[in-house]
Amino acid sequence: MILGCVTIGQAPRVDVVPDIEPLLPGIRIVERGALDELTPAEIAELTPAEGRAALVSRLRDGSSAVLDEERMLPLVQRAVDAVVADGAGAVLVLCTGHLPELRSPVPVYTAERLARGAAATLVGEDRLGVLVPTLRQVDDIAARWRHDLGRRVSIGAVDPYTADDAELASAARGLAAEGVDWIFLDCIGYSERMASIVQDASGARALTARGLAARMAAAAVATA
Repeated sequence: MILGCVTIGQAPRVDVVPDIEPLLPGIRIVERGALDELTPAEIAELTPAEGRAALVSRLRDGSSAVLDEERMLPLVQRAVDAVVADGAGAVLVLCTGHLPELRSPVPVYTAERLARGAAATLVGEDRLGVLVPTLRQVDDIAARWRHDLGRRVSIGAVDPYTADDAELASAARGLAAEGVDWIFLDCIGYSERMASIVQDASGARALTARGLAARMAAAAVATA
């Protein structure tokens, strides 16, 4: 089985794929990025205006970009088409943002649906804290989780692409002060190592979007 992994940034995701490959035994990964063919100037034009839903992703040089969620849809679709052309029998979109209506002749799984759905099930009635990359995402993500869970969640912001361990720990302690039982790291950029830092600093159980999405995708592919 070939799984096409689509990032909203640029491939290869050397920060993500080595982390999830052990969770996908017997599966070969091919990668494409929505921004692979774009110049720095073209990427800069995708910066969202104030009040627009924002996504954050990694570029090939290790830097990050803030992107307008809605304007990313056709670019993500192009990357989905590319991995299918490369022979993918299923596609995993490595983003927890809302990217509806992706078309493909093979199954398309999004980290938003897989990881957030799994996290909501695990959390149950416990108190949830969520970490996102940037403050401009807080209101939007809080509203989405309130819709999913039917109650308020606590939100903190720390950039997985630029923050050091101390900043991660500080953000985790901020959520712990609000009494959360679980912390969901709501961006593919957060690694399992970062989750360990968050868990140690907060005392809450920490979940990564990348880990949950990969495990759920492996189960879905196995039963397809």
